[in-house]
Amino acid sequence: GLYLVKMMSDYIDMSNCLPALSAEIVHRVAEILKLFNSRTAHLVLGANALQVSGLRSITARHLAMASQVISFTYAIIPEIRRVLLLKVPETYKGLLQSELDRVATDYKNHRDEIHSKLVQIMRERLLVHLRSLPQIVEGWNRSEDTEQPSQFARSLTKEVGYLLRTLSKHLLEEDVQSIFGQVVVILHTQISDAFSRLEISTPQAKSSLHCDIQHILACIRALPSDNLSKSGPQNWGLLDEFLARTVGSEPSE
Repeated sequence: GLYLVKMMSDYIDMSNCLPALSAEIVHRVAEILKLFNSRTAHLVLGANALQVSGLRSITARHLAMASQVISFTYAIIPEIRRVLLLKVPETYKGLLQSELDRVATDYKNHRDEIHSKLVQIMRERLLVHLRSLPQIVEGWNRSEDTEQPSQFARSLTKEVGYLLRTLSKHLLEEDVQSIFGQVVVILHTQISDAFSRLEISTPQAKSSLHCDIQHILACIRALPSDNLSKSGPQNWGLLDEFLARTVGSEPSE
């Protein structure tokens, strides 16, 4: 990313020194930006980095770092365009401006695809955790009440917390809120649906269910989100409704 910025700076200097080449310079800058964008997408979203660098997997951290550099480049393209077009003859200005605008759109789409992939990762991890739920509920129905959250609830909230810490290090606050706004909806929808399909047959099981949901809701409440409600608890959703309907308890604040 820093090397790309240095290249952009060099091309701007060249445009200032050689105004006769300004149109060609803008075209070259657009081509370099396109190459950087496509190469980054190929390495990260396309997972080609697994072959190039020997990585075992593309993690949320890799995606967040890719989003960081793509978002930064997207943010500076308007200024690059403004400065470079100052020297371009009017005859070519409209065409070159459109070319740079298309490049900016490609960067925005790339960033959005990365964010969608991050949401997908959390959805897939949630589904993995949910596979253990039937066995856990079966244990609740057979055993005494436990006052501790299950391994399912603890592992899930730990993983959500890790994703939040990872993204908060690399992404803008509004991007983190947008991503976790979607994650919150997924957590509410998938977990409430999974619990509703299972039989909670004893008072002890109902108490354990209450403990698990309260633990998960505490995690959900702490997540940044762009779906904030002006009334009611933060990140209220289907899991709150399921808790109130099934256990007969008021949701946690």
